[in-house]
Amino acid sequence: MGQSPSSVRSKSSRRSFRGFVRRTKLNKSSLSHTFNLPPSEEYPELMNVNTATEEQLMTLPGVTRQLAREIVRHRQMIGRFKRVDDLALVSGIGAEKLELLRPDICTNTRRQISRASSCTHSLDSVRFTGENKLCSINSSSVFQLQCVPGLNQEIAANIVDYRNKKGPFKSLDDLIKVRGMDIVRLSTVKHHLSLEPRKCESVQLLANGHTFGWNDDSFNEPSLNDVPEVRTPHRKSLSMPTKLPITLPNGFATAPVNDILDLLAAYSHRPVVEELFTYERDGIKCCRLASWNLHQLSIEKITNPGVREVICRTILENKLSIIAIQDVLEPAALKVICEELNSPALRRVREWRCNSHKWDYCANDRTDGPSLGFIYEASHKSVTVEDVSVDQLHLLSEATDARRLSEALTALRTEDCLASPQVFLICGRPVIVVNVQCRGPLAGEQCARLDGVAALALDCKLPLFFAGDFHRWDNVHLLKNCESVLDESVPTKVDAASDGHCAILAAGGVASSGCNGHAAAIRSGLSHLAIPRGWSWGGPASPHCPLWTELNVPD
Repeated sequence: MGQSPSSVRSKSSRRSFRGFVRRTKLNKSSLSHTFNLPPSEEYPELMNVNTATEEQLMTLPGVTRQLAREIVRHRQMIGRFKRVDDLALVSGIGAEKLELLRPDICTNTRRQISRASSCTHSLDSVRFTGENKLCSINSSSVFQLQCVPGLNQEIAANIVDYRNKKGPFKSLDDLIKVRGMDIVRLSTVKHHLSLEPRKCESVQLLANGHTFGWNDDSFNEPSLNDVPEVRTPHRKSLSMPTKLPITLPNGFATAPVNDILDLLAAYSHRPVVEELFTYERDGIKCCRLASWNLHQLSIEKITNPGVREVICRTILENKLSIIAIQDVLEPAALKVICEELNSPALRRVREWRCNSHKWDYCANDRTDGPSLGFIYEASHKSVTVEDVSVDQLHLLSEATDARRLSEALTALRTEDCLASPQVFLICGRPVIVVNVQCRGPLAGEQCARLDGVAALALDCKLPLFFAGDFHRWDNVHLLKNCESVLDESVPTKVDAASDGHCAILAAGGVASSGCNGHAAAIRSGLSHLAIPRGWSWGGPASPHCPLWTELNVPD
């Protein structure tokens, strides 16, 4: 018997609908909302071996200049690589080296995706076994709520916002009043939620509750976490956790936090060290003097492993010998940095072999505001650095005005709230570094004191540097006896569009102060996936870039 047209249409409609559903499921991507990686130059794209130059190819692991030339030569012979596997035919590349290069290269421009975002695992991919833990809707942060199956970041933020406006939820069914929540979603998430927090919850400190890794004075409101006397910044709602639970609320139990930190560190971009600085330039021994505003550096902030790793690796990678640190809320935080440099606990710091492991610090303890401090490499086989009191400066120089300079520096330390002078012996040669942090325009008296100290140093023929945050270039221009080692156009903040300017000034000019003309602002490697960045992660350790200049150290 034949089939009626209506039955044929019915079957074809069912087949078409099922095909549509299957295609929809295949095309639907499952995105993790635990970590949002911000678009940034810190996470470069896969390298297209069909368009890359020799210099670009040399940035790949294990690729020397000779091998890069062979890749380019082979590419010119065959026209282009059709597949990544075609590189195995290049002289010098075998199966092992190809597997080493494979995660970083591609042959099609359409497949050039972010290396970090394509490789980085979210916390949702790190599965642990154990009993399910309920997440409290009356005390959990946005971060904790968005880890609940069925809740995304937007709805989690709406829950916290509703709770802030209306007060604690009295029933789980009240969640239906939250914007974006429907009855189907509510029935799914109710099994993972509770009204009361667990009485005992193990926590492991990961994030320090700083937006972009630091506090903002305008956001010092009480924290929503049930940890006493912890103040965290937030806007309409708590946008990040101060503590990451070892047991995550979506069923993870007893997560090994060190493994999570290693995971975040492994996929946090570190720059390739292009120049191997060996404490020598053109046959003359030299060292690097640096300045870095670490924006509200405190014990809480430096406890964040991402902040600590960024600071230590930046110092080690750039071979900085003396670093003037501004905006230090707690001088003990400088001690934590030195302890990490001397006895590394973080894997990436421990792996850096070019480290003398002899670091020390000094700071002016102030009670009326942030302190100014120094971190310095106490001993190195090429360059030795010693900290000397300004009161002893006249003993290190035969100049008749050396005592006057010593007294002027002492007065500057005790009377001026924005400057902290320090004398360092670099291979036995005295160098004066005045750490500066301006909060606004320089007053006439302050400018006169700084300029007077610079003039005395010139009379004594002693190198003197002002290093720090000058707030604006107008303050730099007011110091007539000094010259900046970097051009005014060089951006010194992570966000180049932001206001503010850090600088290193040489008394008497760059050439006469002993600088060899090499200086730079460090703009890469300042971010880490363990540092909060608003509602996502991957923020910088400070909004300010570190600066450095090289000083000749004559034998």
